[in-house]
Amino acid sequence: MSDYSDLIKSLKAAAGGFADIAKDLAGAAGDKARDLAGGAGEKAKALARLAKLTMELSSERDSLNEAYAEVGKLYFETADKTDPGEMYVRAFDRVMLSLAAIERMETELTELRAALNEGAAEDADFEDVVSAAEEGIEVEITEDKTEE
Repeated sequence: MSDYSDLIKSLKAAAGGFADIAKDLAGAAGDKARDLAGGAGEKAKALARLAKLTMELSSERDSLNEAYAEVGKLYFETADKTDPGEMYVRAFDRVMLSLAAIERMETELTELRAALNEGAAEDADFEDVVSAAEEGIEVEITEDKTEE
């Protein structure tokens, strides 16, 4: 019976040793997880700040470009168009060409809208519209023979 008691005692001691080892490992793992979580928290904060700064920088650049455009527009409106100055000639030419193109497009749009509104006032016959749309279209109908 003493062998049995000794065996039980040695198993308990071994189990206690394993339990102590498991506790130490769990504690070490917990400490490592806390360290990693702290590092991850700092990284997350840094990434959030990076994203925020990037958005703010983009917004500020847009604001700067709008201010430049406003300054340029004010100068263009007040400058002598026949002699804007040597360094502004190309920019003035681009603006003048764009303004002329915009005016042509707006005129064409106005004319197209007027033509469409004028045509809408007339009652169109469905058959006439379909016939006009189908003009020049050929349809060939073929029938496949089914095997029975």
